[in-house]
Amino acid sequence: MRRAAQEATLLVTVVVLALVVWFVIADAENREIETRLGFSLQVEVIDLGSNLVIVGDPLPVSVTVVGREDDVESARPEHFKATVSLRNRVAGRHSLPVRVEAVEGDVRVRAVLPETAVVVIQETVEREVPVIVEASNPPPLGFRVGAPEVLPDSAVVSGIASEVEAVDSLVARLDLGGATVSVERSVILEARTAGGGAVTQIVVNPRFAQVRVPIEQELFRRTASVLPDIAGTPAEGFRVRAVRVSPSTVDVLVSVDVLDDETRVLTQPVDISGVDGNVSTAVQLVFADGASAAGDSDTTARVDVLIEPIITSVRLPIVVETFAVRDGLELALARPASVHVTLRGPVVLISGLNGPLEPIRVNLGSFPAGLHQIDLSWTPPDGIELVELSPARLTVTLSPVPPPEPEEPQEPPDGESTDDEESAQGEDDSG
Repeated sequence: MRRAAQEATLLVTVVVLALVVWFVIADAENREIETRLGFSLQVEVIDLGSNLVIVGDPLPVSVTVVGREDDVESARPEHFKATVSLRNRVAGRHSLPVRVEAVEGDVRVRAVLPETAVVVIQETVEREVPVIVEASNPPPLGFRVGAPEVLPDSAVVSGIASEVEAVDSLVARLDLGGATVSVERSVILEARTAGGGAVTQIVVNPRFAQVRVPIEQELFRRTASVLPDIAGTPAEGFRVRAVRVSPSTVDVLVSVDVLDDETRVLTQPVDISGVDGNVSTAVQLVFADGASAAGDSDTTARVDVLIEPIITSVRLPIVVETFAVRDGLELALARPASVHVTLRGPVVLISGLNGPLEPIRVNLGSFPAGLHQIDLSWTPPDGIELVELSPARLTVTLSPVPPPEPEEPQEPPDGESTDDEESAQGEDDSG
């Protein structure tokens, strides 16, 4: 029994001591402290009239707070809000009380230093200012920046008079990024002075502009040769002697990627199929290889195709015939009996010489007896040229016709008498 009483007394003592320790710790944790925060708060101006603007921001304030030590140590600037109300205030200089409230955490604001903030208010003015585009990072070689387009082309700036008057333009800066195609983007407008300085204490309306900067492929002027396009072939036996085109060159516009290449301009095809004479016609030019006609260049050309017969040569035999020898003369010798002619002319005419050629006929009626060298001549068909006649002379010998030789008497056969003998015999008989 005695032992049980001792144990109960010991247990009560332990519990009492634990409670004492707990109360001591709890009291330490719940102890409030008062201290100045280690940071300042930026003062926000509220309730500003629509036609007013603040010149400069109020000075920041420091704050003394009361709260549990843990809550005070965990306080941050975003846990507080410092404001100055400009309700019903007009333009001028005002010293107004600063109100600080805790928006988060278990601390209370005990003091604010300074307690007031000086705020200068001015009436706002506004002015319409032109919008200009400022492009950077231009496209590569062979492309150029066209005239930019911007909507709106002006905007309204508002603020204190000195700041508004300082604004010369609103700049829409656009980075082209080396683009090779047109760029269109919504861009914020930046207020600039005439010297290019930034103006920040103003309001711009609208704040953004839609900017389009056209990127155009740059074209270079150069001279190109005009090449006639001839289709088909002339008639059989004919050929193209020459082709002429006027103008022979034209100015074209080409892009940088083909600037160093040979640029040629063709004509529309000129068909000479089966033609046996000259062709002259006006045709359109055909621009290729990325080229286009320069503004003042011709887009038509005159093509002249000179067509001529194909010329050939041939060597052919011709018979030599003589006639009309004088009476009392005879042709003892005539050589050669044939000659060769070399002819030159169009293939179509030469190939049309069918069969033997007309013989060369030599009239001997005016030549006396003797040896004669006679110049030969022969007239070729129309359109054919006689190049050579070989040999060119005929050698003839004319001789008198010899008188007829006397006839010798013929002996009658044995036992038979001739008519003369019979006649003589008759005479004898009659005598």
